[in-house]
Amino acid sequence: MPGNAQRPERIRVKDELGKLKTPPQGRKHFTRLSPGSPVLVLGLGPLPEHAASLVPKKSLAYFIESPEFKSQMPKPWTKSIPANWKEIGPKDLNEKLISQAEIFVYTPGIRLFPSFWGPVLGQCRWLKTAMRGPAAREDSVFLAGTKDDLLIPEMSRAFGEAEFKVRLLDPEKIPEQLPKLLAQGRPRLFFSINFKGLDPYGEIFHLLDAAGVKVAVWCVDNPFHLISGLKSGFWQKAHLFVTDNSFSSALSHHRAERVHALPLATDPKLFESPKPNREPGLSERMVFVGRSEFPQKRKFFAGCKVPKELLAKAKDMLEQGLRPDFFWWEKALNLQSLWPGNEVRQAGYGAEQCSHTHRTLCLREASALPLTIFGDEAWKELLPEVEDIRGCVDYYGPLPGIYHEVGLVLNVTSLLLPAGLTQRHFDVWAAGGFLITDATPGLDIFPKELVREISFKRPSDIPGLVSGLKRDTSLRKDLRNAWRGLVLAGHTYAQRVETVLDRL
Repeated sequence: MPGNAQRPERIRVKDELGKLKTPPQGRKHFTRLSPGSPVLVLGLGPLPEHAASLVPKKSLAYFIESPEFKSQMPKPWTKSIPANWKEIGPKDLNEKLISQAEIFVYTPGIRLFPSFWGPVLGQCRWLKTAMRGPAAREDSVFLAGTKDDLLIPEMSRAFGEAEFKVRLLDPEKIPEQLPKLLAQGRPRLFFSINFKGLDPYGEIFHLLDAAGVKVAVWCVDNPFHLISGLKSGFWQKAHLFVTDNSFSSALSHHRAERVHALPLATDPKLFESPKPNREPGLSERMVFVGRSEFPQKRKFFAGCKVPKELLAKAKDMLEQGLRPDFFWWEKALNLQSLWPGNEVRQAGYGAEQCSHTHRTLCLREASALPLTIFGDEAWKELLPEVEDIRGCVDYYGPLPGIYHEVGLVLNVTSLLLPAGLTQRHFDVWAAGGFLITDATPGLDIFPKELVREISFKRPSDIPGLVSGLKRDTSLRKDLRNAWRGLVLAGHTYAQRVETVLDRL
C-alpha cells in the first residue's frame, strides 16, 4: 500500500568540522553563476540526477566534487553521473574555462566543505567579475563597517592620512556589492575589525584572495572568541592583528600563518583638544567609565558553566594581586583545543566572571575617594555604596571632556585579554587626564618607570596609590605631561596604520 511505503533514507555526511549533516536535495539548491559554454558544475549534491537535469543531455559538461564529499557517497551515487560528463580537479581550472563556462554551484557544498570550495568558488567568482571591467589596482582600502561602528572613524582618518582612498562597506551589503566594486577597481587592502564583513564560511575572503586583495583582520577583542563563530579555517590565511600579543603563539599553534601585534591607540583629533565638559562636580573625583558587562554577554555564553570551586579559587587570587585570566581558565578547565567549536567559550566565561568580580572589588575600594561611575543601571544594584552613578556617555561626544577635567580616571582591564590594554590607556592621557590602572602585563609596551607610578596589583592597593598621588601634586603634573607626550608621539591610529602597511 502507498501509505505504508517507506521514505528513501537521506544521505548523511561528516562535514569539514566532523559534524554529521544531511546534504539538501533538489534543483533549488543549485545556483547559476553565468551563461556560457561548456557547462561547469561545482558540486553534484547527494543525487547527481538533480544536477544533470539542469544541463541539456548532449552538452559538454565538466564537474568538480569535493574528495571528502565524494568518499562518503554510496556506490549508486557514481553511477548516477551522466557518462558524458568529465570530472576535473581545481588545478584544471583556468581563466579560459571559467570565463567561457556556464557555471552551476551546489550551494550547500560551501557549508559542508568550505576549505575545499572556498578557493574554487573564489577563483570562479573573481574571473567572472573581472570580465565586467579592467579591475585596475588602486591605492585604496575597503573598510568593513559603518561610520557608527567601533573604531571606524579613527581608522578611516588614519588610512586617509596615509594617502589611501577609503571606501566604507556596510557589512550587511558586502556579499551583494563586493563583486561590482572589484570590477571597478581592486583595493590594496580589505580591513576588518573583529571579522566584520567576512562570512563564517570564508566566501568573501576567498573572493578577495582570488582578486589579489590582501585581507587584514584586527582582533580588538579576544581572538578565540571571535573565531569560535567561524565554520572554516580561512582565518588562518588572513593577516591577523591582535591588540593582545599574548595570543600570538596560541593562534600560530592553531595554524594561523600571519599574526602581528597591534595595540590599541588614540585619535588626537578626538582627544587632544576635548570639548568643554558639561558634567558637574568632577574635578576632584575619581571616575570610572564602563558597563557592568558587555552587550549580549548572556547570549554569547549561553550554556557555559564553570566549577564553583574554581571560581572561589580565582576570587582568592584576585585579592592577592594574581590574575586568573583567559589562559589560566584554559589550563584549569583542561581544554584540548581552542578551535573549531564553542568549547573555548567555557574559558572565556570563567575569565569574564572573574573580570566582573575584579571590577566590582576595585570600584568598591575606590568608592570612598570619592567615586563617580558612568555606566548602566546594574551598577546601582552591584554597588549600593556608590552614591554618584550616572548614565553611559558617548565616546565621540562628552567623554574626552570628562577625561580632561576629572581628578583621576580608574581603569580595570578585562581578564579576557591576559596582556591587553583598553582605550583608556591611551585616550585619558591624550585628553590631558590622569589614569590609574590595574597592572596588566600589556603595560610592558610603556616605560617601567612611568607604569609603576600609576598601576596597582590588588584592589586593596587603590586607596594608598590615590592618596600618594593626591599629596604629591608636582609628581602628578610631571606624570601627566610625560604620559601625554608619550602617547601622542608614539601611540596614535595613524602610527598603527603605518604598522599595518609595513607588515603587509
